[in-house]
Amino acid sequence: MAFGHCCRRAGASGEEPDSELCDRKLVLEEVNGNSNFFFFFFPALLLVRAADLSEAEPTLTHMSIACLHKHNLVCTSCTPNREYVRVFDVTERTALHRHHTGRMCHKCGAQLRDTIVHFGEKGTLRQPLNWEAATEAASKADVILCLGSSLKVLKKYPRLWCMSKPPTRRPKLYIVNLQWTPKDDLAALKLHGRCDDVMRLLMAELGLDIPRYDRYDMVHYGHSNQLRQARAMGDYLIVGVHTDEEIAKHKGPPVFTQEERYKMVQAIKWVDEIAPGAPYVTTLETLDKYSCDFCVHGDDITLTIDGKDTYEEVKTAGRYRECKRTQGVSTTDLVGRMLLMTKAHHSNIDEDLDYRKHTDNFGKGPKGHSPWTGVSQFLQTSQKIIQFASGKEPQPGDTIIYVAGAFDLFHVGHVDFLEKVHQLAEKPYIIAGLHFDQEVNRYKGKNYPIMNIHERTLSVLACRYVSEVVIGAPYAVTADLLDHFRVTLVCHGMTEVVPDKDGSDPYEEPKQRGIFQLVDSGSNLTTDLIVQRIIKNRLEFEARNQKKEAKELAVLEAMRRLEEEKH
Repeated sequence: MAFGHCCRRAGASGEEPDSELCDRKLVLEEVNGNSNFFFFFFPALLLVRAADLSEAEPTLTHMSIACLHKHNLVCTSCTPNREYVRVFDVTERTALHRHHTGRMCHKCGAQLRDTIVHFGEKGTLRQPLNWEAATEAASKADVILCLGSSLKVLKKYPRLWCMSKPPTRRPKLYIVNLQWTPKDDLAALKLHGRCDDVMRLLMAELGLDIPRYDRYDMVHYGHSNQLRQARAMGDYLIVGVHTDEEIAKHKGPPVFTQEERYKMVQAIKWVDEIAPGAPYVTTLETLDKYSCDFCVHGDDITLTIDGKDTYEEVKTAGRYRECKRTQGVSTTDLVGRMLLMTKAHHSNIDEDLDYRKHTDNFGKGPKGHSPWTGVSQFLQTSQKIIQFASGKEPQPGDTIIYVAGAFDLFHVGHVDFLEKVHQLAEKPYIIAGLHFDQEVNRYKGKNYPIMNIHERTLSVLACRYVSEVVIGAPYAVTADLLDHFRVTLVCHGMTEVVPDKDGSDPYEEPKQRGIFQLVDSGSNLTTDLIVQRIIKNRLEFEARNQKKEAKELAVLEAMRRLEEEKH
């Protein structure tokens, strides 16, 4: 299949009734069942289904197509090709027959090109528009399906319509559109309907589930510290994890999906059980359902979309406890580091102007800062490390396993990997070696790591599968390191191993000893993919922080007035 973008058009006349659409989509379903190769045309527009851009999301048609196929737009000089997703207009320097954006690929240094078909251009361009591949795909097609496209631009590209073939050998053309198109007379079937309606019926007939558009939220070591404190207040800790829908409704776009959050929270060593799909507003009914004596939350306030305290009911009933919020870490700060590409958060690097601007402005509303949403500096202490560390020494019979890496933005991909490593032995003792920030930046580039060495240390120590952490481990796994920790097995994931500074293999020593093993986590989530999620949803995250801060400031003002009235 060959894909572009799809669009849901609204407000046009001539829409067919559902009964006729249902009959006609059966024709499409039959065509799908009898065809070996589909070729799709979509317009380059994306319908924004919201008054606020920060609340926009893909249409049902987008998600239906995503279920059928995944595709990338890339830097074509890299091997393999490298994808760039931008949150800004890339065409400020491009025009008719001129596609270079003026930016370079960070990996290979080649010039990046846009993927725009400017009006007046014919289908003779090669990469990045890939007309040759599109023409080849069209020539193999049995069916061409046009969803929502006016077809006023693509009519100029005869090769995409296989016009060189006799009419009887051309792929059949099916059009879904509320408007007239120049290709209507050539179509085997024209459906005057909305793309979403047609795709919903078609996907149901094919027995395919349309995936939800996932939103995200982050789990970081600040949450782990709160859970550590909460566990110390009782004997059994149950952690309620909200759904994507609840978070999006009350806070804004999450960073991790709910399934990812479930797995990550369960991997925190102080958690005994999770309660999936916990309501955003904690009620006495929820506490009684799980036989909980009380609930615990940080000393930062949590508000609903209406600005109400989510713990008001349990506070009134005296079944609420409070723990200290971890200063210097927040989703706001981590998101800002990804977007601004600064390195000021690295250890031993002075704060720069961009990062100062970030701490002053990221998520700042028009009326100033909230003490809960603002950005502050994280200060590592020996006491904090002791609180997170297991304090357990390896025992006789333990299999001592060493893993090393950045473990940046500690996520479910790391959890899956460590869980698989943990399953390799009956009594595993896993030591995680964390590289210094400057070393990680050498082999990962950009502004990695997003979390500095101190933050990454706490994130990894909080994982139930890890027994010990080597802070600032050497990049090469040396004989001294293996002998000192009495390591019996060294594991690495399926990600690329970058050579050491001198070009040598950092795992040469354990390979020579025959104790090196690759472990497939089964997860394709990486730190790069998380950063891409943030970049893709930048407007949503900025809007989220501003709305959240505005609600918090309103509560602070109300509390101040109440205090004044008392005096």
